Amino acid sequence: MSTLPTEGTARPRWQLQDYLDLNLIGAAHGLSDGFAKLLVPVLALIVADLQLSVFEAGLLLSSFTAAEFLFLYPLSTLADHSGHKKWILIGGLGLATGAFLAMYWTTSFWLLVALAFLAGAGNAVYHPCGTALTALRFAGRRAFAISYHGMWGNIGVSVVPVVQAAVAAMAGWRTAVAVCALPALLLLPLIGIRFPSGKRDQESAPTGSLQNSVKALTGQVLRNRSVVLLAFTYALNGLSTKGMTGFLPLLAVTKFGMETATVGVILACYFGAGVVAKPLMGLLYDRWGARSALFTPLVLTGFLTLALGFTPWSATLLVLAIITGIFTPISPIILTAAADVADEEVLASSIGLIYTCYGLGFLSPLIGGWLADHFQLESSYLFFALMAWIGATVSTMLPPRPE
Repeated sequence: MSTLPTEGTARPRWQLQDYLDLNLIGAAHGLSDGFAKLLVPVLALIVADLQLSVFEAGLLLSSFTAAEFLFLYPLSTLADHSGHKKWILIGGLGLATGAFLAMYWTTSFWLLVALAFLAGAGNAVYHPCGTALTALRFAGRRAFAISYHGMWGNIGVSVVPVVQAAVAAMAGWRTAVAVCALPALLLLPLIGIRFPSGKRDQESAPTGSLQNSVKALTGQVLRNRSVVLLAFTYALNGLSTKGMTGFLPLLAVTKFGMETATVGVILACYFGAGVVAKPLMGLLYDRWGARSALFTPLVLTGFLTLALGFTPWSATLLVLAIITGIFTPISPIILTAAADVADEEVLASSIGLIYTCYGLGFLSPLIGGWLADHFQLESSYLFFALMAWIGATVSTMLPPRPE
């Protein structure tokens, strides 16, 4: 287990710059999580504009998450090998920003899929690098810092649907996507200025060739049973929530005939509930440990997902979305537990493995789209619920919190 000694632990009390830095890296997290959902609020408009099938809509969403899945772990091991977590983070988010801005001029479905893939590849760097930077920088109050950092992610995905709905109503989905990507042009330079360059990380980084280093880092990560179980649990959570939230706009539009602005409000409320829930998840971890803190939210997520898919009343969709949003954001538990059990020299790689497995959620819209095309849209929500319940079962295999 790593104690992660950093300059953050040397201060008896946090200073103003500590809070400023935490909010800065938190805002970057909000941007990254907003990027991950950037096509969801306007998906119905894209479908109508490009005349897509449900499967093609699922393919578009999956192209982003598939790229995250493919690139996340290699880039996380590169971060541990080189020690340049900050610069890899800035470069990746810069690539994602450029891809989203390029969508403004896109009229081809396949070009849009390619740009979504590039955006996903760039966005893949954030969680291993950003979470590792947060855990190292604020090791003295890690559960609070990671939960607060996670809360910013929900702020990002709560603000994005509202902004996109307003902009899309006036200027179309292309402008809405571009406008939401612009904050990166301010945030990324500030991260470059405020966070250290990683020289201290390089001193402890593995030596030798990148290939040998990746093998050594991977072996060390996989030997940690708790990290592997956390990764498996988070993968199943991703298979549940990525499809459930991705198809929520289609459910609202096709089943209840809702407008894009209404869909934006529902998504904003869903993710907004996580703003309150994520700090509470950190408290649950501190009180109960990972096993007990994960099981209940995952079980309830399954039941609430079923309720979302099968509710016959449009009025209940918003209420159910808010309640579901309270129980789905389990990342503070997963990431704080990972930071506590992983060794410092493989912290980014351990988080990278967890998020790579979470990236398997790219399969969820594809499977959900196939189920919807061959049966009905509600059947895809049964699949999403089953994934949450299996995740709850896996979480019981984690070791109990030591007394």
